[in-house]
Amino acid sequence: MATANNTATAAPAAPVPRSTPAALPTDPAASQVDFAMLAGKWKVVGVAPGDGVQAMAKDDPAYMGRVIDMSADRLAWEGPAEGGAMVGDRCDGPVTQHLTGATAKTYDVQFAAQLKALGVTPGDPHGIECDSGNWGPEAAGGATLYAQGNDVLALSWYDGVVLKLARQSGR
Repeated sequence: MATANNTATAAPAAPVPRSTPAALPTDPAASQVDFAMLAGKWKVVGVAPGDGVQAMAKDDPAYMGRVIDMSADRLAWEGPAEGGAMVGDRCDGPVTQHLTGATAKTYDVQFAAQLKALGVTPGDPHGIECDSGNWGPEAAGGATLYAQGNDVLALSWYDGVVLKLARQSGR
């Protein structure tokens, strides 16, 4: 496009799709969580089952102390499955989608009791999607992540359970 003094100006460039997630959200409108920022070992420090019939109990020993290895390339549980824990999921190429509007409210209501029991503030949920593999219950659209700063996360899991995760030192 030419201007009055006949110099060319470029139109704004279209956004380039990212092959990796954006930075860890610092505002509620952020659309993705950067798993590179979450890289490291995350230990289950709390388990909160939902209402109704449950196969899991509060702070269920099948999950307590289990570790998730997170990186920009994958999410995976460490160690073998024991005690009925659903820890065979592996997510390669994890990305998140910020859940907003009615969808976010539905998840906040669905997990409100579990989040409260774990001392986690509801709001700003992110659905986890994988390039390959799966992470969380497919029938429910996968797992939902609630970031609580740099060292605490809440993760919805199978059977309406929410896991509280704490970053392990020595990232």
